[in-house]
Amino acid sequence: MDKDQFEALAPQEQAKVFYQSSFQERGDLFPYCHQPDTLTRSLSPEELYLLTRELDREELTEVIRYANLEQLFFLSDIDCWKKDRVSGKRFAGWLHALIGAGSQNFVRWFEEMDYEMVVTGFKKMIKVVKPEWEYALDEVLGDSPYFTLDNMYYILVEEDDLATVKQAMEKIFEHHRGKYVALLEGILNEIEDEIEEEAYRRREMRLAEHGFPDPERARHIYYPISREDFEKFPLKQKTQHSEPAAIAHYPSAWSESRLFLDDALALLQEEGGEVLEGVREELMWLSNKVVACEGIDLSSEERVRRGVERARHMVNIGLEDLSGGDAGKACDILKHRWLEIIFRWGAGVLQGLRGEAWGIVSKYWKDDAKVCFDFLDAPYEGIFKGVLQGGGLRNFTPSGLPLYCEEEKGDLGFREFRSARDIEKIRPRVKEADLAHDFLMHHFATLFDRLHLEAKRGGMRGTLFSVCGTVFAWFALDGNISDRPLPEEKMRTFLEKGFTRDSGKRILTPGLAEKFMGHFFSVPGRKSLELFWGFVFSQLESELAGLDFRKKIEPRYISCLLLAK
Repeated sequence: MDKDQFEALAPQEQAKVFYQSSFQERGDLFPYCHQPDTLTRSLSPEELYLLTRELDREELTEVIRYANLEQLFFLSDIDCWKKDRVSGKRFAGWLHALIGAGSQNFVRWFEEMDYEMVVTGFKKMIKVVKPEWEYALDEVLGDSPYFTLDNMYYILVEEDDLATVKQAMEKIFEHHRGKYVALLEGILNEIEDEIEEEAYRRREMRLAEHGFPDPERARHIYYPISREDFEKFPLKQKTQHSEPAAIAHYPSAWSESRLFLDDALALLQEEGGEVLEGVREELMWLSNKVVACEGIDLSSEERVRRGVERARHMVNIGLEDLSGGDAGKACDILKHRWLEIIFRWGAGVLQGLRGEAWGIVSKYWKDDAKVCFDFLDAPYEGIFKGVLQGGGLRNFTPSGLPLYCEEEKGDLGFREFRSARDIEKIRPRVKEADLAHDFLMHHFATLFDRLHLEAKRGGMRGTLFSVCGTVFAWFALDGNISDRPLPEEKMRTFLEKGFTRDSGKRILTPGLAEKFMGHFFSVPGRKSLELFWGFVFSQLESELAGLDFRKKIEPRYISCLLLAK
């Protein structure tokens, strides 16, 4: 929507369009709002902060002029800090914007903001001198820019910040003479590290009220929850809950694809808005915790969007698993269960999938994931790299979540798991790899020890498909199996006996694969490994069907079998 069309809308319609727009678009639309004050105060503090990232200085001061005290606190708690330290440069920028918005908001913020934060911020910008003797004044002050409002406290400040600091001090001096003295005495006498630590603690308490705990506590959302603990956890109606002043609209507006969760939310919508609004608030808090896990950084819309999407994905996985894919049952779960617990259930589902994959690495590869990856062929290699990315079974952290592997035009891509359908696609591949390993271990007990030793000595011969292809080739020769590389004469015999011409093309001899599968696997086993062995047989056909077995065979061009050198 262009700016003229937006300006022509009624205020209520403008708000609807505004909430559904990206923050970059909101920054463009904001100057054309009919009721900027109402719209500003309707935003959650998080949304207001993201909006300010898209505004120029003049528009920013206008937004701050309309902001309520909760929003102002949130803006300063994010804007003025760099990790666990107040940034003097950022604090100066905040003061400049706040004063530019008018004295009323600055005075309100100063009156209510904790002493420790104000002292710490000004300590980063200014130096206070209180000379005992008048004749020593010039000696103490030197050539530094300074000013004084009472000829008692002299404030030294960098030239670039002089105007801003002076305006701030003048307003404090005018409205709160006692606090003015307390502030300057604090700058003179407080130990910087101690007061900054207390300011940080108070900031953490305020941010926790918005769902931003410290990173260590935030990571608890990734701790899987057992069925017993899930059932014991208090239901919503048994827990005190405060009404939010404003609810962020981005959790519902940002959705890259429709999820099962959205179907359950649609049912909640039909039953009335009160429960739905509560779930939306929970989703905002949960998204904030996801962002907080890696350090509170709202510097870009993209970072917050990723937090929202991860919260949606994990809740969606947990909700699908708990409800068995029944939207009505899922709707009932959302009414009575906290989203964070559903998120943790989803984390448990993904951890279970990782556990299945890690079990293969542990059992057959001595906990050496890299060697396991080298042994696997596509698509299993990419699948295992995704599921096990970030570490082993215990490393279940925000940066170590399992990823869904998808192949597009021959290239591997990784993204987050979004749904039970994603898991249903990956889990059978993990099971197939497990069964294939088990088949080889059953018939060749020392195979994996030998392969692991080869890998450590500089190079493992063969992969899962080539080992299985070799086993099949030996079976085709005389009904027995072996994991030994095929000598050239045996290879020629396999090409003669194992392939047949059909419509001018050479294919695996009909019935040979079925005979092999029937000999070694039960009916359920054949069904479970049908796709896996289909990959093996397909690779044999694609590589070998065109070979002229009367000519010398170059082993280096063959990857589907192990050939003796």
